[in-house]
Amino acid sequence: MSHEPLVNDTHDDDDFLEAVNDDDYVRPRASNRADTLRARRRVEALLEERRLKRAIEDDWMMLDEEEE
Repeated sequence: MSHEPLVNDTHDDDDFLEAVNDDDYVRPRASNRADTLRARRRVEALLEERRLKRAIEDDWMMLDEEEE
């Protein structure tokens, strides 16, 4: 069984960004506030949908266990 190294030491310097002084760093702005809020609401909706699916699956699993 062969093991691959966890760290790949072969890299190009072009793959890394230059260091930036914190005082010079400007955070990229979203196109506008409406887009930011729309994206946030979409993420929240997806998380809620995932939470509800898991809750339903858990309920079904509990019902299956009770019937056995």
